[in-house]
Amino acid sequence: MTAQTTTARMPSGQARPAREPGSFEYAIYICTTTEKLWAALTLNELRKHWWRGHTVETDWKPGSAIIGRFGDGSPEFKGRVLESDRPRALAWEVEEINWSDEYAGDPPSRVSFTIEGFGPLARLTLRNEASPKLIQLVSGGWPAILSSLKSLLETGNPLPLDLVFGPERNPAGDQPSA
Repeated sequence: MTAQTTTARMPSGQARPAREPGSFEYAIYICTTTEKLWAALTLNELRKHWWRGHTVETDWKPGSAIIGRFGDGSPEFKGRVLESDRPRALAWEVEEINWSDEYAGDPPSRVSFTIEGFGPLARLTLRNEASPKLIQLVSGGWPAILSSLKSLLETGNPLPLDLVFGPERNPAGDQPSA
């Protein structure tokens, strides 16, 4: 995990912290083709198996809207597709997180995947750029989620991620009612 903090000068000459995003990068090798890996990233019928029921609504065209959904169909995030270069690169920007007000006011975050073929293997590199507090949260989850993707593609079975995270739930559903 790389969290970056810098200072910027205000017109009055006072130093203030800049809102630089943090970043998390993770690479994993999977015994699969780049096309099968691309399909697992972009097709909900595969994605929902390795990402605990999570799906996305988009046409994967740069500039298009993307809406992430929890397994129960409730919204997880909203954003836009930044890059879609089959089967090499996929990226989107998250402009709104729907399950917590804790990240309101944070700059948009970016999730990008780079896929490289190595004979019978594919290397998937994830890069997540976001506020340091959001990076702290997601950096614990990405390795398990991507390991589940690897397991699905190599064995046909995703990992039982409930053993890592507990039962799947929308965190917004845990908010006290007003």
